[in-house]
Amino acid sequence: MMPSSFAPGHEFVDRYRLIELIGVGHTVEAYRAQDLTLQREVVLKVLNASLAAHEEVRRAFREHIIQAATFRHPHVAQVYDGGQQAGSIFMVGEYLSGGSLEDLLRAGQVLSAEETARLGRDVASALAYIHEQGLIHGELSPNKILFDSSGHVRVSDVALAGLAGPHRHFTTRDDVRYFSPEQARGDIASASSDVYALGLILFETATGATPFEGASAEQMLRERLHGPLPSRPELGGLDIVLAQATVPDALVRLTAEEMTTRLSSVVPDEAPFVKHEAPGPSLLGSFAPVEPRHSVGFRPPTPNQIVSAPRSSPTFAAPPSARHAVAPRRAAPSGIDDLAPVKDGRRRPAFLVAAALLIVLVVGGGLVWKLGYLGSQHTAPSVTGLTLSEASSLVKNDGLKISVTARVSSSTVKAGNIISQSPAAGANVAGGSTLSVTLSKGPAGVPVSIPASIIGQSCAAATSVLAALHLTATCPSSSNVVSATVAPGLVAGWISGGTKNPGAVARGSSLILEVSLGATTTTTAPATTTTAPA
Repeated sequence: MMPSSFAPGHEFVDRYRLIELIGVGHTVEAYRAQDLTLQREVVLKVLNASLAAHEEVRRAFREHIIQAATFRHPHVAQVYDGGQQAGSIFMVGEYLSGGSLEDLLRAGQVLSAEETARLGRDVASALAYIHEQGLIHGELSPNKILFDSSGHVRVSDVALAGLAGPHRHFTTRDDVRYFSPEQARGDIASASSDVYALGLILFETATGATPFEGASAEQMLRERLHGPLPSRPELGGLDIVLAQATVPDALVRLTAEEMTTRLSSVVPDEAPFVKHEAPGPSLLGSFAPVEPRHSVGFRPPTPNQIVSAPRSSPTFAAPPSARHAVAPRRAAPSGIDDLAPVKDGRRRPAFLVAAALLIVLVVGGGLVWKLGYLGSQHTAPSVTGLTLSEASSLVKNDGLKISVTARVSSSTVKAGNIISQSPAAGANVAGGSTLSVTLSKGPAGVPVSIPASIIGQSCAAATSVLAALHLTATCPSSSNVVSATVAPGLVAGWISGGTKNPGAVARGSSLILEVSLGATTTTTAPATTTTAPA
């Protein structure tokens, strides 16, 4: 039995009634709950008390909830609401009853290469969307990949991205199982880290084995610092994509968008992944309808608010449109808390009307202010030369967002860094605005020598070596060749631009790798001549 801070039946802000504890993690306690207003099941996640003690964590949690509530993507779990009660900060989101990928793996299920690629394509597209919004997941794992009642996949816990930060210590193998090499070195997780984690997850999904399985967390991390992912030629095209997604050098690793495209080429159609398993029964019908409750926004905690002494406090509702990012509303004037309670509502109609008008003015005014209609102006900072993660952190305090609109080659700006921005640095921008940026793909046209050592390697291993040199490679079966010197299934040569085995190619080039079929022996019957009798 997992320990929990709240018992079934406990209600948050008179709207969300807890049904059962789902799990306890490093960051939150997750509960299945009923939304008493909309009469639907939801998941309610309460920030752990140890993290809630830090103001910067509370602030980040609020900001992430508000931003994630604007997300609309078919493979990103929806965030509906968030709030605070008696010092406990919580978020409310889509309840997904189909279980997790972790459940499948623990049950010993292994997906085919095609189904794994289909699943990976959907998850990669979700990551690409999240990254475009300026967020990094940072802790992607099979238990963060969930399924709805129809078996469609969702990436969850986007609003929890990076919350634990320096307050969490990673000491066990499970803590670091899906860490990237850069995280192993102590660097902050990046968009490339999410791609690496997905590569490891898909390898495990297709093979049932965990790569880089060390005896300790330290050994597990050490093995992935420089080594490529183990090759599994039986996975076909998926094996190559996984090798490219898990290159140790983050700068030459696939982006989530590129990974989506590569995985799409492995599956024969665009149909989404569906987990073929009947969903569990819903407990929604076991609760009688109640009076609708409402939710209006975060409010700052008072010093005497503690978890053990629940007091109702308003929450905030998710905005109706994905096009508007709504930041936390201003706290209501303190005078509201000082008003005496009304003993008989029927005898105070004037007071109720006044109170209702005051709430509308406070909530509506706060919303309009956050949307910039009352002239909240900021000076656009300079983000050129920064990484996407660095730029997002820089503009967050001003309520701004970053959106990648293009990726181009550059000989002066490091790959992954921002080349240009719009509006320009120094321009006046409204709160909630988006800065459009162009990312560098690194220099193009620089000659790169192709190492002869890729001869005799597997397709996946050779692809990984070439990816580290900023080259892409494929191994189409149509290019397989007969070779008396190279064992079947290993690389026997390469082609670039119609040239066979060039010693060097331009940086960013694509190569076709020729895979050996082995030596073939053809037996020809001796020719015979038949002469007709004279």
